[in-house]
Amino acid sequence: MTKKSIWLVQETTKEQLQILKELAPEYELINGWETDEKNFSLESVEIIYGWTGQQSEELLSEDKHNLKWVQGKAAGVDFLDLKKLEKNGVLLTNASGIHSIPIAESIFGMLLAYTRGIQKAVKNQQINKWEQVDSLMELHGKTIMIVGTGKIGIEVGRLAKAFNMKTIGVNRSGGSVDYMDHLIKQPNLKEQVKQADIVVNILPLTDQTHYFFNQEVFSQMKEGTLFVNVGRGPTVKTDDLIEALDDGKISFAGLDVFETEPLPEANELWTREDVLITPHIAGTAEQFKKRLFAIFEENLKAYLARETLPINLIDYNQQY
Repeated sequence: MTKKSIWLVQETTKEQLQILKELAPEYELINGWETDEKNFSLESVEIIYGWTGQQSEELLSEDKHNLKWVQGKAAGVDFLDLKKLEKNGVLLTNASGIHSIPIAESIFGMLLAYTRGIQKAVKNQQINKWEQVDSLMELHGKTIMIVGTGKIGIEVGRLAKAFNMKTIGVNRSGGSVDYMDHLIKQPNLKEQVKQADIVVNILPLTDQTHYFFNQEVFSQMKEGTLFVNVGRGPTVKTDDLIEALDDGKISFAGLDVFETEPLPEANELWTREDVLITPHIAGTAEQFKKRLFAIFEENLKAYLARETLPINLIDYNQQY
């Protein structure tokens, strides 16, 4: 009989390893984060912790695999072969929630960099240029539309309330969410986006959200809208975003994710004064290892007890 194993792709501390040994003594723990060498049988792998798609073909070969559950390390799962995972009956949980604090802070960092003139001052500092301005924006009293009201969206709403902003949440159901003054359903965004001074995109990538932000949506925005994308790159059509910047519908875009990553050197977004680019780092969390393991530990307890996984179980029909 093949020995059961847990493949630890995400780095774990000594304390975390001890917890796993105590929780699952019948499983072999395979250290997979320090080397690419595979000196173990993939057929033994039943659980993967921190997976980003390594060895997908071998793990999911129909006649050999014993994979039953994957705990991902990212909130997004669009880069994984969801159809094959579903076909093979593999449970998938993601890291939704652990990025809410850093991403929300990054959103407001981008906004403040623009509204308070910090981005321009940083550039001027490089050339020893003292340039005062007569007018700057305040976030106080502005309306922010938060497109995607999961854990990240809720944290953005909480911080927005600290700035005394009006919050409009956008989700699939239109149902009540903490820190949102008003909720609208996702299909109704185009008709109501004019209400917003700031639009923040936190959408996952699904068949329904691909190019969700396109010319049709941008054209309905208020003149001079501030736009931030920390969701998934392909939810925004880049050419249409550039057109919206050119015609003034968007006066500033803070972008952490892109259709193509890394963003090609020749892309004109790099050189625009009205764009702030960060290289997909908004979700980088100081407490990442601690928060991800907390999800894995609770799910592992349920898995070993043959119970439904309680945290972040992916619905393959919804793709998130």
